[in-house]
Amino acid sequence: MKYVYLAAWAREYAEYKAALDKIWLHQDALYLGLIGGSALVFVLNMKDSFVYHQKGCTMPKEAREIWANLRNSKLDNLQMRDDDRILTLDLHFQDIYGEDRDHQLVCEFMPPKPNVIIIRKDKNLVLDALVKYSLADNPMRMVMVNQPYYPPKTSFEPDPAAVATIPAGSAAENINGYFRLRHQEILKPQDKALQVKHQLKIIDKELKRLLKRLDFQKEDLVNAEKADYFQACAEAIKPNMHLIKAGQEQLITTDYLDPDLQEIAVPLLVDKSPHQNLNYYIKKYHKAKNGLAIIGINIKRTKAEIEAVNKLRQRLEDGEDLDLDIKDKSGTITQKISQMDKVLQYKYSEDWQIYIGRKAKENDFVTTKIGKPQDWWFHSRIYRGAHVLLRNLKKQELPPELLRQCASLAAWYSQAKFSVNVPVDYTQIRYVRKPKGSAAGFVTYTNYKTYFATPQDLRGLRKELEA
Repeated sequence: MKYVYLAAWAREYAEYKAALDKIWLHQDALYLGLIGGSALVFVLNMKDSFVYHQKGCTMPKEAREIWANLRNSKLDNLQMRDDDRILTLDLHFQDIYGEDRDHQLVCEFMPPKPNVIIIRKDKNLVLDALVKYSLADNPMRMVMVNQPYYPPKTSFEPDPAAVATIPAGSAAENINGYFRLRHQEILKPQDKALQVKHQLKIIDKELKRLLKRLDFQKEDLVNAEKADYFQACAEAIKPNMHLIKAGQEQLITTDYLDPDLQEIAVPLLVDKSPHQNLNYYIKKYHKAKNGLAIIGINIKRTKAEIEAVNKLRQRLEDGEDLDLDIKDKSGTITQKISQMDKVLQYKYSEDWQIYIGRKAKENDFVTTKIGKPQDWWFHSRIYRGAHVLLRNLKKQELPPELLRQCASLAAWYSQAKFSVNVPVDYTQIRYVRKPKGSAAGFVTYTNYKTYFATPQDLRGLRKELEA
């Protein structure tokens, strides 16, 4: 990002003060979650990097917390350096011993490797950084823990005559809004396109593996269909073992299994003894005889998997959001998508989609695999029942009517389906946790509210919406 825009943003927020809740890292963005629900978002894309303030910010499900020791810090004194694209802000907090500490968060927005560094302000020592490197990596300077911090030396010089103007056509009213829209409407879709491209690459790799497996299985099938031939070779070797010489390439003798007793040429393994050649053909015969039926079943299964992978690839190319977690190694790609397709679901609108887990394993899958932090989760209180997930595709507030309908579904798909005023707890997925080692379908949740619902099944909801 151009210096003039970063400097303009810093001037907008020069007097900004806040209390830090947690710091999260997700892909190329660092989120300073603030008490009250907002966040400072540092975009650290190698092509473009900047910062903006986001109200009502929801952390991505895959985000991980870092620098937990900085919780409850007081933030102030946001400044942009006069000579380069480096933003600093002060952090004031008490350590575990009750002593006041002053740190500084230094954000270097220079491509191609933007960085965020925590330094101890009184001693100018690096305490931690997103990207660390030694002089062996960069002869110009190092960024290492307990080493002095020095800003990077670049040839960059700000243009004093430059003015930060919001580009024509942008819906932003200020620089912060321009940065926010640029991240959410330009960079994130680009990242999504890259993610789909990566998913397609993984799928192509899976397809290549399946095709290779199919070739081996077809080869095994050809061999399995030679069971009679392998048996004939073994029977031909038995009475002629004394005639086979060392290094002999084939044995021409009578085919004792042929009704007409025609000759058969038996290929021999030149480096094996007559007895070893006999055992070789006996093993090939038994493997072929026993494997013929199994190989046929395996070929049929592999072809079905190839067809499923091709359909999955087409769905991704058509722009369907499959929530495909390629990092999850718990099953094959086709197994995950097949499991998702089996879950009872309903496309409410372009902004909302409903998933209903009717069994314990489906509940786990819906809650832990499909759900994202901003999605809404419903479950009947007291009674056992389904996990109802409302996918919040556009990260909007929950409409009251949709709340009623999802709570009614959660009430119906529970043990209280024939009751009235069924208590249904609802919260966002980010407040739902599955304890390690817990039984299938078991979760804990916080920050919830309770809605008293009249049970209604999915068929009834469809009729209601179509009326």
